[in-house]
Amino acid sequence: MPTRMRAVVKRGTSVTVSQVPVPRPAHGEVLIGVELAGVCRTDIYAAKGLLPCADPLILGHEFAGVVVALGPEVHRFSPGDRVAVMPVIPCGLCRRCAADEPECCPHHDFLGVGRHGAFAEYVAVPANVVHPLPDHLSFREGAYAEPVCAAMAVRKTAIHPRERGLVYGDNRIAELTKRVLHSAGFDIVDTYAEDSATPLETDAYDYVIETRPTGPAFDEMIRAVRPGGRIILKSRPAAPVPIGLRAVLRKELVLESASYAPFAEALAFLAKHDVTDLLGDTYALEDFTDAFTADGAGEERKTFLSCRPR
Repeated sequence: MPTRMRAVVKRGTSVTVSQVPVPRPAHGEVLIGVELAGVCRTDIYAAKGLLPCADPLILGHEFAGVVVALGPEVHRFSPGDRVAVMPVIPCGLCRRCAADEPECCPHHDFLGVGRHGAFAEYVAVPANVVHPLPDHLSFREGAYAEPVCAAMAVRKTAIHPRERGLVYGDNRIAELTKRVLHSAGFDIVDTYAEDSATPLETDAYDYVIETRPTGPAFDEMIRAVRPGGRIILKSRPAAPVPIGLRAVLRKELVLESASYAPFAEALAFLAKHDVTDLLGDTYALEDFTDAFTADGAGEERKTFLSCRPR
């Protein structure tokens, strides 16, 4: 077992690939050799200093890999197990945790933001956020489970399959969200690109799901949803976003947020539905800046970093 590893580390305003110590799994933790890690907005926000985060910090939170070692009192896994990981580290003490909804813990820590993440050859995480990766799923699909988990959260809201819905956005998140809805029987769902030359109909939708939170986008969503309808919030922007509350109040709209579904449900979805067309190129860990640029360019396909231990 090596004592040093490569990792994408943020120190102040600098982000570099550095040699750092391989972590040792503490009590209740699992050490995972990271195979692939996905790049998302959160990683880019953290790298640019737009999110409050630990410093120094190894970035990255969407990943899959292989169990390498176990900390004390871990009995569910064995070295060599293929796994995917939920990046939300719950407190284990709050009402949501007590209700068996740890993915919605309001006091959670988050990999790649509050504690070291997965843009590294190895990462140590609590065993309770580690999930077996089914044999027929690839590491790419396993690393994509977290975005699926976030998209599936919309099914927990009060929207109904017989209602007319709109997913606002023209990116992989919007496409994934639409597929999640279709899998649950929601067939009357449109998508809309923010730069479309065709304006949205006014008061045309029972609900609108945002996937790209900007002030102008919210103005359009508020106009498009019917009086008494719903706007589903699911993005995590790096900065406050203005929302026209006067218009929200005038139409008596409901703003409803959707964070995560259970991680096991995301893996089950991936086992039944092909999402490979949403998965893009893989870059070497040393080429993370190119991966960040590619992932942010239109957000059509998920970009990955190869972190496999050498």
